[in-house]
Amino acid sequence: MRISTSYIQQQSVDTMLAQQKQLADTQLQVSTGQRILRPSDDPVAAVKSLNYEREVSINEQYQANADVANNKLNAAENALTSATDIVQRIRELAVQALNDTNDANARTGIAEEIDELNKSLVSLANTTDANGEFLFSGYQSFTQAFDTTTFAYGGDSGQRSMRVGSDYSVEATFPGDELFVITNADSSTQAIFQTIDEFSTALKANTIGTAPNNGEFLDNMSTAIDSLTTARTAVGARINSIDQQRSINEDSLTSLETSLTKLKDLDYAEAISRLNSQTTGLQAAQQAYVKVQGLSLFNFL
Repeated sequence: MRISTSYIQQQSVDTMLAQQKQLADTQLQVSTGQRILRPSDDPVAAVKSLNYEREVSINEQYQANADVANNKLNAAENALTSATDIVQRIRELAVQALNDTNDANARTGIAEEIDELNKSLVSLANTTDANGEFLFSGYQSFTQAFDTTTFAYGGDSGQRSMRVGSDYSVEATFPGDELFVITNADSSTQAIFQTIDEFSTALKANTIGTAPNNGEFLDNMSTAIDSLTTARTAVGARINSIDQQRSINEDSLTSLETSLTKLKDLDYAEAISRLNSQTTGLQAAQQAYVKVQGLSLFNFL
């Protein structure tokens, strides 16, 4: 059987091209640090990598949600703490105002301070987060919770939940009607701002002493304080649960990223050794090709 010169030449060229491709792939692996350059390099590992990357992305979103929920709840906690202090101060002023030693002028002065505190209280009930969303409007996050004049509630009774873990969601907001609308001692239900405003009006008119602007007002303020304190406790519990879930998410992310690294990252020692071997192989093939090119019968005629 005769083997033509052109066949030998083509076979040599094909061999060198294949070695060049292998060398180029190895060079690209070393430069990128990635073992898998295309799915065909390792189909099983490529599929696993995609699954791990999807899980990493989901967990990162959980962490982002946890940050948002945590910020909302921290803002709510600060607002509720300040609101509790204000209502406590109003109650103290009411005790002072109900003392029979006060005259009309003294009570008017106390009423003016209560009015300013009540304005601050309404402002706290209308607290917004960094995105301008009202914390105490339920689902109506872009609707002001309470009217500053009529004290009417503009939100709803919803609580916005945020997924912060694979099996855990946390309510990041509170409906204002559960926090700032109370049932008074006379069984009437209204916003605490309205109850305070009515007491202040009675103080200015010096007509306190009869229900509800007597000792009942103190009971009403105690009810408001209890409501706010209960809400603060709930907020604190949610913040703690978010911190725990974030820790769980971080552990999960670490595990996923470690597994992903093992699948995708290059073993540099092995790759560089392979690169050197392929470089040597290609050089040998090129030198052999040059020598084979000179092997022709015509050179001896």
